Amino acid sequence: MKNNLLILIALIISSCSFLEMEPKDEISRDDYYKNDKQVYLALSGAYGSLRDIYDQDFSIWFNVGTDEMLYRRSLFNHELTKMSYNESDVDLNRIWTRSYRGVNRVNDLIQNLSERDTIENLSRADHDLMIGEGLTLRALYYFNLVRVWEHIPLRLDHFTDIDGNLDMLNLPNTPAPKVYNQIIEDLDKAITLLNDRPKEYGRVSKQIAHGLAARVYLTMAGARIQGGDIGRDVCLQKVIEHTNAVTEFGYHSLLPDYKEVFMNQIQGIRRDVEVMWEVDFTVTEGRDLGGRIGNFNGVQIQLTTGTMPFSIGHAYITPSMHKSTYGADDTRYEWNCANFSFNYRNDEFVATNIGNELRWFPGKWRRLDRGRDHNGELDGTVETLENGVIIKDRTSINFPILRFSDILLMRAEASYLLYGAGGQATADIEAVRARANAGSLSQGLSDANQDFMKLIQDERKRELCFEGHRRFDLVRWGILQETMQEVSRNVRSNKDFRPDNEEHLAFPGERCEEKHVVFPIPTEELQLNYNIKQHPLW
Repeated sequence: MKNNLLILIALIISSCSFLEMEPKDEISRDDYYKNDKQVYLALSGAYGSLRDIYDQDFSIWFNVGTDEMLYRRSLFNHELTKMSYNESDVDLNRIWTRSYRGVNRVNDLIQNLSERDTIENLSRADHDLMIGEGLTLRALYYFNLVRVWEHIPLRLDHFTDIDGNLDMLNLPNTPAPKVYNQIIEDLDKAITLLNDRPKEYGRVSKQIAHGLAARVYLTMAGARIQGGDIGRDVCLQKVIEHTNAVTEFGYHSLLPDYKEVFMNQIQGIRRDVEVMWEVDFTVTEGRDLGGRIGNFNGVQIQLTTGTMPFSIGHAYITPSMHKSTYGADDTRYEWNCANFSFNYRNDEFVATNIGNELRWFPGKWRRLDRGRDHNGELDGTVETLENGVIIKDRTSINFPILRFSDILLMRAEASYLLYGAGGQATADIEAVRARANAGSLSQGLSDANQDFMKLIQDERKRELCFEGHRRFDLVRWGILQETMQEVSRNVRSNKDFRPDNEEHLAFPGERCEEKHVVFPIPTEELQLNYNIKQHPLW
């Protein structure tokens, strides 16, 4: 690549939303950032990288192979889900490449806007706002990278010339605490530049940056970073400060019905009261920007073609997701755990009940549902849930990056770790449980053997399952290995376990070792970058 490197931009393909854009055409950097339209397209390209990494990786594959979901196939790649990956894993290499592509796009945006005092037709307010958005995006991209690989190259300048500047190409590992420091620095600055509310749906706001900062600080307080350069208690206090900023702003709240949160995503209803920020995968006429949400991680739908909904259903939920996690009246149980699948027979969809507990599907983003009569009883029909353009293999179902319920649960955890049970920790847990009709706090504590921290951990599993948090939660709590070993024991002891058919579901926990708290740096990167070193655990 030379200094006239071509950069990807995003063309507006629909007049209805900033999010309905696709990285497509190219333009010379020498002719770029001259006016507001070019800047807007560059910003769209920076957001577009979210679609690349949340299409299946940070949304699905990092969450399969936990105590929420298990890969249902004994073969067919995706070793990430089986604890059998190594540095040659093709999924890991794709994730690394796409993540740094996103970093490079956003570095280009930040650098060019920062170097230009004025841009034709771009107001100073929008100029600064876009820098704030770029900083937030960079923080998220690096947060994902550092949670996966820990010690990573930290590139803060746009990369343009590998022939003339090998030092810029061959960046060494940066220790994880230093990467976290940069993430916090970016978010702190972004908060001073962002609007309280997004300028358009799908763009970040000050409240979103506060929420991401809380998540970063909570991770820093955990087992792997142990407070970093500022200490555990300071990190936890920062979690409370940033979550308080969101709640005190007053716009975001829990929706009355848990199911409504995900039906909005399935049906393309853009409402950011509870889902504060999501990745958009809208399919439009003539454009396939769809994702894999509800297909790879949904209720299985077989024997369909063309414009009918289909789901390969790559994952089964773990036995603990439906045997011990939910109380009898918890409304999240029926929505999250699907003991049925669908076929297409004789020109109609048919639902089939699944008796084998080891073969239930995650139901959160189902494309079809069983129909009910006016009394709410199952009536044997099947209804299609998606609106708009439907194609077989990809969906318009969006994926949540940040929800208000997570804000409450993060604050509850930090408050408990600093001040103990009661007060804010109790209030936030009760709010989440009340929405789900999950019973009293005392009942929740009884189910958790009077362990308030376990109650928090279980509540995150009930509330946020399949949303990409669980593996990283288990790592920061320092319980990945013991939790996965328990998953395997639960699989093998289940009444429906048959060695010839379900043994592979026990493999992730039985293979889980200390090293699996992180992932190995891909071989291709080690070969290209002579300054980078493999993680010590690998």
